[in-house]
Amino acid sequence: MKNAMLNINRRFAPGCFQSGANFSGIVRSHARVFLTVVAFVAAAMAVAVTPARADPYSFSFSGGGLSGSGILQYSNTRVPGVPGAYQINGIAGTFTDTSVGVYNQPITGLEVASLPTVLADGTFFPPGAAAGYTFDNLFYPGGNSPVICPPLGSGYPFAGGVLDIYGLLFDVKGGYTVDVWSNGVTPGSAPAVDYEADDSLNGTPVHLDNQGAAVPINLTTSPTPEPGSLLLVGTGMSGIVALWRRRKTAI
Repeated sequence: MKNAMLNINRRFAPGCFQSGANFSGIVRSHARVFLTVVAFVAAAMAVAVTPARADPYSFSFSGGGLSGSGILQYSNTRVPGVPGAYQINGIAGTFTDTSVGVYNQPITGLEVASLPTVLADGTFFPPGAAAGYTFDNLFYPGGNSPVICPPLGSGYPFAGGVLDIYGLLFDVKGGYTVDVWSNGVTPGSAPAVDYEADDSLNGTPVHLDNQGAAVPINLTTSPTPEPGSLLLVGTGMSGIVALWRRRKTAI
């Protein structure tokens, strides 16, 4: 764009404008190119900034000697009866537990959970259980997971976060299983949403805090556009360059 504007300036500078040239035609031509460029850039930015609903999310967490990072993939259809929820159906990345000497071991996959059967009050029991944990593998891109625990003696009143109280369960090379979940917005919590995690080795817990509970972690997630979206951006920019060259040659 900068070079394009410099070319325009040189055409209209004293001593550069050729007698008999169609001044108004040149202005209109450059104006059309400029507007086309703006349209292409706007479309490219929209694709890059607004990912598709099922685009993967990068994730990272750490706390109490546990840490992990990678990519989450989730379905492109909402879970019936659970506001804002999508089912996680893929994961890749690495996991570390310094307390047992596990460093950057590859995540090998998810523990599978079926879709929940939602009760009349909107709550449900965890549809999955493995390695001593319960889980549902639901993801809430809006960060607004609802209250989901049935209020039958063990109801949990807090909500909020990209995961819910049942959380996400995945496997790690070496026989480890890791559970990550949200406690929601609990009174006095900082940051606002409290996330926790723990792990087990072949079903036996290996990392707990000094109260025998899971450890608090900091969890962050962000959308990651798929290669197809990035290709569309690149194709749009290539079209801009080609259009400008054709206009420049014609003039």
